[in-house]
Amino acid sequence: MNINKLIRFSFSLIAITFLIPMLASDAYGQKGLDGEEVTQPKKPDKKPSVGKGLDDGAETNNTKPKITGKPLDDEGTITKPERIEVKPKSETIIRIGPSIEKAPTSRREKERRIEKPSELAKPIQQETDLGPEYPEMSTLPTGTFMMGSKEGQENENPTHEVTLSSFEISKHEVTNHQFRTFVKATKYKTTPEEDGSAQTWNSYAIFGRARYPVVYITYTDAIAYCKWLSLTTKETYRLPTEAEWEYAARGGTKDQPYPWGTEIQVSNANYAYDDSRKAYGEPILDYLKPVGSYSPNGFGLYDVIGNVAEWCLDGFKTDFYKESPKENPICPDQGSARVVRGGGWMNTTSFFSVSFRKNQPGAYKSSSLGFRVVRVIKSKDNAPVATTTQTNDVQPTSNNAQTNNN
Repeated sequence: MNINKLIRFSFSLIAITFLIPMLASDAYGQKGLDGEEVTQPKKPDKKPSVGKGLDDGAETNNTKPKITGKPLDDEGTITKPERIEVKPKSETIIRIGPSIEKAPTSRREKERRIEKPSELAKPIQQETDLGPEYPEMSTLPTGTFMMGSKEGQENENPTHEVTLSSFEISKHEVTNHQFRTFVKATKYKTTPEEDGSAQTWNSYAIFGRARYPVVYITYTDAIAYCKWLSLTTKETYRLPTEAEWEYAARGGTKDQPYPWGTEIQVSNANYAYDDSRKAYGEPILDYLKPVGSYSPNGFGLYDVIGNVAEWCLDGFKTDFYKESPKENPICPDQGSARVVRGGGWMNTTSFFSVSFRKNQPGAYKSSSLGFRVVRVIKSKDNAPVATTTQTNDVQPTSNNAQTNNN
């Protein structure tokens, strides 16, 4: 009986499998229960549209890809799939699936990979316009002039006659390059450097400013440079006396406040022409100018007025003119005060006459204060002796020595 049931069940399955579709196909064209004609379902006839693919932006097409390979082997194990390639009618090969090439780099990634200019290797730069290694000198003849000014301050009086022996004075203020030569040779450290100041000659003497006047130099530092220069050249160098400075600054003129005449213009010198430091803008590095930026005076000297004020050898005494010697005068030490002449970039015109006298402590430093040097012409009647503060020698290999100008 079980066998008969099994046979009947098998026939039922066969009928369901084969007969029902046949009956359904026969029904096509007949009316259904709702009165509508029974039709055969239509296959989609819309072809794939041509557009962008999902992989790398390649164009797709209507060509059916040829798929090769099989996901399972004979034992049912999953094997590594072979690459599936779509070969359209054109010669372009479109790869579907993992690419053996690195994915295209995004624009942002490319920008990140571009090295910034600051990260690129920079060529080593060297300054080519250093100027002379040692100061260039101008010889001034023996001469007599009237020192001081009746129209000036009280300490510029009385005017008095002074006679000076011939001497040589530097055409320019000592430059960064010239002072750096001294420092390299001696390992000298300036007073501000020893004191740990942030304002030093070296913090200012940056690349490209070799021909600018050296600043942030104390009186002691200027004396040390002169002593080294003397030892190096076998000549005698020192700071100019106050009388020598005024004689040199006048440039052979008489009874006029400036080397070029009676009035001052912005074309004559570097000074704060509108009574404000901001007249030159910022930063401070832009205030100074290279030495020789303006026309020289009658003795061929540059920047005796403006740019930077200049240390002189003398001590300072307000009424020294009342007792000043007639020949080669020099004021002896008067404590720490030292004569400063010429006015700097931050000063106004009231500081700029050739007779104007000012003083600062020997330890004073400023971005508008430098110096120039005198070279003694060897003769019996020559030049002033040293002041008492100039007693220590500076050797070419010494550090922080001072100088002696005997």
